[in-house]
Amino acid sequence: MQRVLLLRQISRATKARRLVFLVFALVWCSTKETYPQDAHQQLLAGHSSPSEHTRSYLFGSWDGKRDELAAKGIVFDFFYIADLQANPVGGLRQTQAGWGRMRGTMDIDFGRLKDWNGLTFHATGVWQFGKNLGTNIGVLANPSGLANAHGVRMDSFWIQQAFLKNRLLVRVGQFGGLDFFGDQEYGASYVIEPLNYAFGNLFSSTYESFAPAGTLAALIEVIPWHTVYVKSAVLSGNRNPFEQDPNGLHFAIRDTPVFANEIGFTHDAEAPFGQATEYVRKRYPAVYKFGTTYNAGKFSDSAGNQRNGNYLIYGMANQAVFRSEAGSNRGLDVTLAFDWSPGDISRENSQITAGVRYNGAIPDRPQDTVAFGFVHTKIGDPYRSVGISPRNGTLASEKAIEINYGAIVKPYVLLQPVFQYYWDVGGNSRVPNAAVLGFRVIVDF
Repeated sequence: MQRVLLLRQISRATKARRLVFLVFALVWCSTKETYPQDAHQQLLAGHSSPSEHTRSYLFGSWDGKRDELAAKGIVFDFFYIADLQANPVGGLRQTQAGWGRMRGTMDIDFGRLKDWNGLTFHATGVWQFGKNLGTNIGVLANPSGLANAHGVRMDSFWIQQAFLKNRLLVRVGQFGGLDFFGDQEYGASYVIEPLNYAFGNLFSSTYESFAPAGTLAALIEVIPWHTVYVKSAVLSGNRNPFEQDPNGLHFAIRDTPVFANEIGFTHDAEAPFGQATEYVRKRYPAVYKFGTTYNAGKFSDSAGNQRNGNYLIYGMANQAVFRSEAGSNRGLDVTLAFDWSPGDISRENSQITAGVRYNGAIPDRPQDTVAFGFVHTKIGDPYRSVGISPRNGTLASEKAIEINYGAIVKPYVLLQPVFQYYWDVGGNSRVPNAAVLGFRVIVDF
């Protein structure tokens, strides 16, 4: 995703202060237990809102106040996440970088708070900082799924109303399209951007908005059957979102809109929390989804000519293939995804992601995960020689792999060491292959 142009330099004093904060956070290295952002996922999981989740926090329940608020439908979450990485060999140059993010989230279920059934509210703000390793070494698939631009920003806020027993959902507000269209189901198991978050070329191809640079948007989702959903959204396609809305409070609608659509099929949802006794057989949950994004605005092709509109199509498959015991998610999951956009308009016109993960590989550590991932990013044929000296050949595609281990140190603690390796960095076979080493830490307060 070509968000690197949005980065800003920070002062030496600011860097020093943030480094001190980063070291402090590493002492606590902990984890965020994610919950589904998508309303259909919430329905399948057996809960109507995030307030029904049982969570563990570094600072506990605030002397019981947190639990009291949750019982009324008000849930707060504050966490710190950092990727610390370095490439000892290869790439455009050898360097190291750390990227950190503080995020605060509030969810309100008005069904519990005021008996307004089906009405929920969500808001998220972030502060993020650091260096972008992917920019420095010249890769297409960023080693970190976090890095984009510095600053303090209101990421997303929306109000959602559910109708027909959660079979029809309407959401209006500000959010990133990539949170719901083209996002990775197993993203929490990876660090590299296209597997950790969403396809890396969706923004550069159609300007579909992304977190934490959410834009004004509206979404409608229909769930005709428990195993099928269809959703569509219109998003403000701001092409320079950090400049056009620096703090997320300008409510900017710029450039041409983006239209996103997705249909999904699910199977064998995991047992909801606290109901494992009802799920006595082995279950093999799956999510298959197909989608499109379209922007009718002006785009420049490889020759610099203006073209009307651009689009991207994608398909994603996520399937559990082995479970060690009934009523458990311990076992092997596989994921495969592919997207495509016209190669004469989109420079990075196709991306393939694939991966396998094993939950609970070590018998006495059932919550740990070991994961392997692969990302293939293709340069569109007309762009292979654009901006490249004839003596340096032409561009083709970049290949990258990742191996990591996610260790739950505490109920609220994750330490995730990771190794990544890139072939044909930036699609250029003349750039030395790059190895990236590092780890991710997350603290849920």
